[in-house]
Amino acid sequence: MAAGLTGTTGCLRLQTDGESTPRESEAPRGSSTPSETPSDGTSTNGGANEITLTETWTDENGVDNIWTREGTFYYNGYNYAAEASHDDGVRWSAETTRDGVDGNLGADAFAADDSYVVFGVTPDGEHEDEGAHFHAYRRYDGERMWVAAAPSDGTHNLAAGATMVDDTAVLAISDYGEGDERAPLVYGVDIETGGTRWQADETVFPPSYIRYVDSYDGEVYVGLQESVQTLAGDTGEAIETHDWYAGTYRLESLAQIHGNTLFTAWIDTLDAHPVGDNGVSWSNADLGRVYTTPVIDNSLVVVGTGEGNVYAFERQSGEIRWETGITNAVAAMETTDSHVWVGDTEIGLTAYDRETGSLVHRSTKPVNGDDIAVADGRLLLGGDTATAYTID
Repeated sequence: MAAGLTGTTGCLRLQTDGESTPRESEAPRGSSTPSETPSDGTSTNGGANEITLTETWTDENGVDNIWTREGTFYYNGYNYAAEASHDDGVRWSAETTRDGVDGNLGADAFAADDSYVVFGVTPDGEHEDEGAHFHAYRRYDGERMWVAAAPSDGTHNLAAGATMVDDTAVLAISDYGEGDERAPLVYGVDIETGGTRWQADETVFPPSYIRYVDSYDGEVYVGLQESVQTLAGDTGEAIETHDWYAGTYRLESLAQIHGNTLFTAWIDTLDAHPVGDNGVSWSNADLGRVYTTPVIDNSLVVVGTGEGNVYAFERQSGEIRWETGITNAVAAMETTDSHVWVGDTEIGLTAYDRETGSLVHRSTKPVNGDDIAVADGRLLLGGDTATAYTID
């Protein structure tokens, strides 16, 4: 049953129905050439540092996007969201439907604080006139806190991103990228109740698709097609417009704030923009069609391309540490203390030594372009079934 703001154009609709379900618990210069291995994950590369994967647990629900927080996995898929322990699997799961809209895609939109998580959901093509919606849950027990939906007007059907600023959840809504109407919306809502605190719309943004949202030092960074707009996290007031590109025609975000730097990918370029003191600034072009959100840690920035190229850059300088290539387009990536993991758009999973780029693992896994993530020595692969492996 709906509560709070309803059907008015531009307003977020707050709902309280639904329950979550706890459960028991030719390659580039210097590139490596992956070799095929058995489906059990045992590398046949023969290298001294090769690694193997041992299956730990599975979730039969399909998984599109994965995030990690404090050693815990969070992921979504078709009509589905879940929290999982790295050791024991699913702690709780939830159906992400609403108001009879029974076809919903897991969006690349997620935010979390110490107590709550928020998942963004995009109605599928059969429900493209319905608004995108966001589902908030309490961490660890999965109690649903609220569901909030964007206007059902055909132009606000994409959950474009989410972030947290103190006790405000910031929800970004755009559209699939078809048609001429572009009316970006960003809401700030109370994380406990879902009540709207502020709204930023066409009075703040130019007509554009939203491709990214994140936060830093109390400000919200909204990536549009040809700029990045900053907003005050407590009021939604516009602060500054930056002439930065953040994204391509793909619906997935191609930007990420790490530390005091915003890293943005667009077309064939990767840029670093300082957003705070000591932020770094550099640019690398002519990489090929960048296809993944930059994966960043304290020393490395990694991106993949539609042509199958993988680039590892020094975080501070932007210099290329190494590059390699795989057979198919790069779909997902992850870094650990020792390795860079790469999933392709079909069934290939590859790992490289993060220092040298040497191949340490290649296996056939049904990832099919979905996400991958690592937490506490467990590798979780998305796809039609989520599968977690111990990295040995």
